[in-house]
Order: sequence, then structure tokens, then C-alpha cells
Amino acid sequence: MNSPDLLMGLGSVIYALSKLDGELQKEEVKAVREILLDEPHGELAVCGFFLRDNFEYSTAEAYKTGMRRMAGEGIEINRETRKRFINILLQVARAHEGASRMEWEFIRKFWRELLSMTADRRQTQMISSVG
Repeated sequence: MNSPDLLMGLGSVIYALSKLDGELQKEEVKAVREILLDEPHGELAVCGFFLRDNFEYSTAEAYKTGMRRMAGEGIEINRETRKRFINILLQVARAHEGASRMEWEFIRKFWRELLSMTADRRQTQMISSVG
């Protein structure tokens, strides 16, 4: 089950992706609602998305906030969840004139950071079990 922090973080990351070109596109906002509201507890991700918009977060601020929430203590991001999140980002990126080079780079960066978080957690768990 996905935690509220994980989903709020995802909404923030999706907001950052959508703002890469400087503004939210109508098609992207529509895609966010359609895609996320079909996800279990997706309304939390939609809230995270619009919360960042209401406070006019920059792309960098929204991404950092989202990643900080997703890296929260006790949150497990397994392979299936990573793949689902990347798929959601791809769908949003493609909603308006296809995915741009910047959006592809953003999604790759996000993927690498998710993998890094998982690796860091495994290492921490191994150290804890030894002690």
C-alpha cells in the first residue's frame, strides 16, 4: 500500500515535470486528473500536484519537495511502484505535443533517484541487521 507521503511526493514530482516548459498545459492537467484518480489513493497525488501550483513552486522546489517526501522514513518503493510511477510521468509528458527532450531527461533523472533511494535503503537495512 502506498503511503500518503509517497503519493503527495509523486504529485509534486509530476507538477515539476509539467512545469518544465514554464507553464501548465491544459492537456497535462487533464491527464494528471484522469491518470491519478484511477490510481489507489491517487487523490493524494492530485492534491500534491495542485498544492504546488497554488503556492507557485518552481520546478526545482517542487521536485526537491516531492523527492524529500518520497524518501521519507519507512517508505518502501519497490520495482512495481517505480515502474508505475515512471509510466504515469510518461503519460503526463506525452499529453501535450509528446514528450520533449527535457521531459525525457527529467524522467531518467527521477528513475535514477528512485533506484538510488532503494539501494540506500537496502544498504541501511543490511547495516542495521548486522548491528
